[in-house]
Amino acid sequence: MRHRIKLLTLLIITLMSFAAFNVQAQDEDETKNRVIQIAAESELFSDWLSGYPDYHSDAWGPDENGNWYVEFKISEEGEWLGYAAVNEDTGDIQDSFAPKPLPTDVYQAQLPRVTAFAMADIEVLARLDNNLDLWDMYPDWNRWEATWDVGFYRGVEGLVVKLKFDENDNVYIENIVDPNELSEEEAADKQRNDAINLAYEADGVWQALDGHDNWSTYVEKQGEHILSVSFAEDEAALVTVIVDVNDDKVLKVQVD
Repeated sequence: MRHRIKLLTLLIITLMSFAAFNVQAQDEDETKNRVIQIAAESELFSDWLSGYPDYHSDAWGPDENGNWYVEFKISEEGEWLGYAAVNEDTGDIQDSFAPKPLPTDVYQAQLPRVTAFAMADIEVLARLDNNLDLWDMYPDWNRWEATWDVGFYRGVEGLVVKLKFDENDNVYIENIVDPNELSEEEAADKQRNDAINLAYEADGVWQALDGHDNWSTYVEKQGEHILSVSFAEDEAALVTVIVDVNDDKVLKVQVD
């Protein structure tokens, strides 16, 4: 009898846990659908998504502040259409972005203003040698950064002036960049790849790796242009190469 009571108790507990899990899952689905709807019907997305009737949406959350991250794409594997952070308690949109093109009339009205502003800026003129006739100009709206990009090019040289409009419809320069200059992350990746390529060419490296099939490569900075490249297997170094990526030189090879 006691055995039956224990089994019955366990069964009830299991059923209650299963029911509670289903309720929780159902609540999360309802919240997820609600925050997606809030984002889709917002001023930013309502007209934008109407151009993509088969768009795909998804949401993840909540975070520690009760916000859900909502994402839209043209299709499940298609181009990204934007995101919104929606608070599950208040329904307020904390942050949002969509790479929207400018309306045709706005584009045509702003284009001459941003080009004239860029061409009259003292710093821009100085960087263009005060001679606009030597440069080809290509202005366009950058929908991914929500800026006007006015590019000036002469052969391989280039300069991009990024402009925006403030709340009073006044144009201003946000930044002036060299399109040929790598970002900090890109520069670090390039330096790392250059170091590995130099290390591969060092004498004795391939001999040290012979017979080892599961080695990995580790790169560490030893100075501004000096890096160490270690080839290791099971966390044991096989060979370490010190290189100077600025001068394309192998400085030292140490076989462990």
